[in-house]
Order: sequence, then structure tokens, then C-alpha cells
Amino acid sequence: MNSKISELKVNIKEQQEENVRLFKIFEYKMHKEEMQPLIQEWREGSKHLKSMLKELQELEIKTSNLINTSNSNKTFVNGFGEATKREITNSSYQRQENRTKKEILSFIGGRYE
Repeated sequence: MNSKISELKVNIKEQQEENVRLFKIFEYKMHKEEMQPLIQEWREGSKHLKSMLKELQELEIKTSNLINTSNSNKTFVNGFGEATKREITNSSYQRQENRTKKEILSFIGGRYE
């Protein structure tokens, strides 16, 4: 999947360069009739560019979802001292957990991200 993302990024960059090249040709001559084929080519390239950007965004969302689902198997210890895999959704618990992580990392010299 990463190879497809990198290939798509290369294609997007090439299409952007092509659109810029076309736009520079007809930038100040848009009203002239002989520029209409170039303008049409630029519009088609822009549509293609938008579709590639949308596809890239969808692929990146899919990969981030794959990464997030792998972290969901974290074991928690509830208030009774029992180990559970159920996510704790209480916001005050999550704030306290983040605060504790931050304190521990600052104590050992790491950076909190």
C-alpha cells in the first residue's frame, strides 16, 4: 500500500508541474481563440489532479485506520485492579493518563508528543 501511495504522490507532482507549465503558456492570453485547446487540456489535468488527490487522501485514511486498529489491543487496568481490553472512554481518565505519561517522560528526559 505504501508503494501505491508513493507512486500516487509522484504522479500528483508530475501533474501539478504539467498544469503549471500549461498555465504559464496561456496565463495572459486566455481570451485568444488559439489558447482554448490548452485551456481545455489544463482543465482536464486539473480534474485528474483532484481525483488523484482524493484517492491519495482515501489511501492515507485507510493506512492510518490500519495503524489505529493495531493499537486498540492495549490492556487496561480498571478501578478494581482487573486487566481488561475494553477501552476506557472517560475523558477525565484519558486526561489523567496523558498527564501521567507527560510527567514520566519529562522525568526520564524524553519529549512528550
